[in-house]
Amino acid sequence: MKKVTLQDIADNLGVSKFAVSRALAGKGGVSAETRDRVNGKAVELGYLRAVDTAAKRPAIHIVFNDHDPVNSELWMQMQNGIQTEASGSGYEVQIHWTRQAEQVGNIVGVSSGIVLVGQHEPETLDTVRRSGKPVVRLGWVQPLEPVDQVAGADHEAGNAIGQYLLAKGHRRIGFVHGARVLRGRMERLFGLREALLPQDDASVCEVQYEDEGFTGAFLALKAEGEMPTALFCSHDGLGVHVISELHRMGYRVPEDISVVGYGDFAAARQISPMLTTVRLPGADMGAAAFRLLVERINSGKHQLPPQRVMLVPELVERASVATRPSGAQL
Repeated sequence: MKKVTLQDIADNLGVSKFAVSRALAGKGGVSAETRDRVNGKAVELGYLRAVDTAAKRPAIHIVFNDHDPVNSELWMQMQNGIQTEASGSGYEVQIHWTRQAEQVGNIVGVSSGIVLVGQHEPETLDTVRRSGKPVVRLGWVQPLEPVDQVAGADHEAGNAIGQYLLAKGHRRIGFVHGARVLRGRMERLFGLREALLPQDDASVCEVQYEDEGFTGAFLALKAEGEMPTALFCSHDGLGVHVISELHRMGYRVPEDISVVGYGDFAAARQISPMLTTVRLPGADMGAAAFRLLVERINSGKHQLPPQRVMLVPELVERASVATRPSGAQL
């Protein structure tokens, strides 16, 4: 294996070799942000090893699975929650963005514990598991996966949205999403269906699309007959897109069709009408993950089984949902 050099780190980050050298030596002349980035990359590439970091504060490493534009705002909230909780704890926190199992292995080697954020590849998960280091996952896991997990109560939130829309008079509700690959989004759909089961006159349809786009899927559903009077979108970015497309097709929101999102991100308040949605406690999820991880690190020989910690989201009612008059048709 090729030995990692200061130049390798500099090339990866797009900074000078001089900046890398000063950052790793703890000298002045570089910003705190650059120093953190250099140290993080040095760990990822295997330049810094456990022996190099033994004298430093114990470190907890947050590993994001590269960049995800849909969840980026939530992930930043989680990161802020971890860093706020870690302040004064005696632990150093380092941030990494990588999907490469080899780099994750290097990170694990110098860490006291790991927080994995997002959907990581099986090879990465195997690397972390084999290390024996404490790990908490922020996001959905496989059934009975032996790992601690912190997530939002997606199924419960989907059920709550179903009950909310039923109370508003909606009986035909569409769930808007893309490919069926993300567990959290499917749990929202399952919860929505569960809420409507006791109502004989209520039903859920999936408005699922990929390349054809929302408009194509929506018009195809319309051609089949009975149309939904409300749409529950799997995330806020999709909710904003759906409102824009409905307006473009001549529909009024919420007079003709109601729309609900998920996440309560900034975009939900930047569209007219503002989006009714479900607020995820992102920062608190990060804080919970840090607390759970530190508990694992310090628990000694007596280890409880892996835990599932579900934080309860909050329904945020704005202007994108209207009460449906009895017997009204779209």
